[in-house]
Amino acid sequence: VAYVHGKVDGTSNAGSAAAIVEIAGEGVVKDPQTANEAGKKLAMHVVAAKPLYLDPQSVPEEIIAKEKSILEEQIADSKKPPEVLEKIINGKIRKFFAETCLTEQEHMVEEGNPKVSKALKDQGLTVKSFQLMFI
Repeated sequence: VAYVHGKVDGTSNAGSAAAIVEIAGEGVVKDPQTANEAGKKLAMHVVAAKPLYLDPQSVPEEIIAKEKSILEEQIADSKKPPEVLEKIINGKIRKFFAETCLTEQEHMVEEGNPKVSKALKDQGLTVKSFQLMFI
């Protein structure tokens, strides 16, 4: 499913940003029209939120290690017990995933802003891939 943002007058495929999402699941077979609408909303979300990764598993290990290193430096002087520091770092890594991973983001186009993965799951859908393009 595709979405083009900032369409140029008189055209249906020229704009400033576009997203293509691949969705799958039983929802596609049961109700293709609703699945198509969900895909379009998700593509709109991708254009607005600009996720970098599909899900936490697709974030390269070196990126996670770099984020953890930065966080460890930031809280090194806090004089808190190691187990508390670990919980702080894990919470901040979850927040990093919520900002950069599509499946973990709050859905900007769905009512109540549920997590993208939950909004899709409720419709029997999953997102397999996405592509964000700027023109």
